[in-house]
Amino acid sequence: MTVEPPVPSATDPGPRTALVSVVIPAFNRAATIAAALHSVQAQTHPDWEAIVVDDGSRDNTAEVVERHGQWDARIRLIRHSANRGAQAARNTGIRHARGSWIAFLDSDDRWIGDSLQVRLEAAGTRRLTVVHSDGFQRRDDGSIALYGLPALDGWIYRELLCRPGPVFQGLLVAREALERIGGLDERIIALQEWDTAIRLAEYNEFGFVRLPTFIWDRRGADTITKDRGRDARGYEHVVRKHAEAILNTAGPRALLRHYATMALRYLAAGEKAEAFRCLRALRRFGREGTVMLRGCVVERDGAPPAAPV
Repeated sequence: MTVEPPVPSATDPGPRTALVSVVIPAFNRAATIAAALHSVQAQTHPDWEAIVVDDGSRDNTAEVVERHGQWDARIRLIRHSANRGAQAARNTGIRHARGSWIAFLDSDDRWIGDSLQVRLEAAGTRRLTVVHSDGFQRRDDGSIALYGLPALDGWIYRELLCRPGPVFQGLLVAREALERIGGLDERIIALQEWDTAIRLAEYNEFGFVRLPTFIWDRRGADTITKDRGRDARGYEHVVRKHAEAILNTAGPRALLRHYATMALRYLAAGEKAEAFRCLRALRRFGREGTVMLRGCVVERDGAPPAAPV
């Protein structure tokens, strides 16, 4: 029987030289996976392995990855026999990872050349177990703009209970930190990184790298963020899952704001019945809920929302 060597602690000195396992979930991405892999191969930090999890693709995604694996032994392919979703694919990649650090990249996105290096340096300087960064976004017209993610740094559990923050493309996590939270929740259908970040922030200090380290491609017609109904349901799922923590840590007003946001997201998706359900819940919260309810109506009609009091 072969005994695997112990995984070094991410807090040991010298994370700048650590092996990073790059987990890439892929579903029908034959047209884009090569560019994603090329951006990993171009990293200035050379100690990485790429684990592509083909999540039941019906195209030749697996063949493209296998071909790259023949050229570069650091690239590995794992296949799901059926489509199980991006979170399940990420969990499969994490379980097969050999590195002491885990980084994530979507199969239609790209990293900047020093993406791993700058995040590892940030982790090493402050002896952190979670680092995230800003990035660029490629718009539908092909132009590139700064993503502008919130610069959440330090012990940010309360902030994340109030709003989404890091995204997977910019997230670098010590393997031990992911193991402590039991991996990723495969039930979350959207805003999966928000749930993951909340759970990580309960036990870990975060570092933020202002330098953009990735390019998020928004042009795909099948991206989760373009399915507004799914996005709204994912937002509600995360809020309901962490509702008790939101109340206890951030207070009732934070939960009210989430219900107002949920209503607006459902309205944007054209799901009026779900939006009104959230608005009725706001009304039950009394005066503060009524103020936020009026704000939702004003924002829906195109004017600035009323300021909470």
